[in-house]
Amino acid sequence: MNLRYRDERAAPITGKEVRTGLEGPGLSVSQKIFYCISFVGGQYAWSRLQSFSAFRRWGDSEQRPLARRAWGLVQNAEGLYRAASFFNLLLFLHGGRYKTIVERILKARLIYGSPNMNRAVSFEYMNRQLVWNEFSEMLLLLLPLLNSSSVKKFLLPFSKDKSAGSSGDEADCPICRSSPSIPFIALPCQHRYCYYCLRTRCSATGSYRCTRCNEVVVAIQRQGSI
Repeated sequence: MNLRYRDERAAPITGKEVRTGLEGPGLSVSQKIFYCISFVGGQYAWSRLQSFSAFRRWGDSEQRPLARRAWGLVQNAEGLYRAASFFNLLLFLHGGRYKTIVERILKARLIYGSPNMNRAVSFEYMNRQLVWNEFSEMLLLLLPLLNSSSVKKFLLPFSKDKSAGSSGDEADCPICRSSPSIPFIALPCQHRYCYYCLRTRCSATGSYRCTRCNEVVVAIQRQGSI
């Protein structure tokens, strides 16, 4: 993206050597190490501390006073960090220099690497990503509303192999079309299913109808049991 970090502490502010305002040295080794530790190690350590404190229930009233005090310090630190991030965002919108608190502490500013470089930006990937995001959101909205058995029954008259859905092998499960490993029968129609297929359908739908005869399944029973 033709961007690089510049060390603002060592960047020349005035003088004839500044021609475009983009000259200046990059980050030092210590700045790079601190930047890496802050963004990678810092965020990981903070997330682990939050999960550990929540798992041990430091905030419960029954815990030791030291654990409750540590929980309060964690919450206060998170609130201060969020407030500082919001204040830094306002400063960034006003001056456009440091977009994060770590960059402000390190005096690391993003600048152009080459001011005369033509930036040929292709929006093809962005367009595909936007289309996929919209399509996935539509699927997440519609899929819970669809009933697979109802869709199969609706598409059955348009199927070329109509005999497979109506007069299929009675020994196979009508849902997965394979031999049931744990055979269960639907009551009262006595049709055989896989246990997991039948159980998941009955759990997902309050009044599940048999795929073979379209009769409401009242209960399920293992085949061969009394």
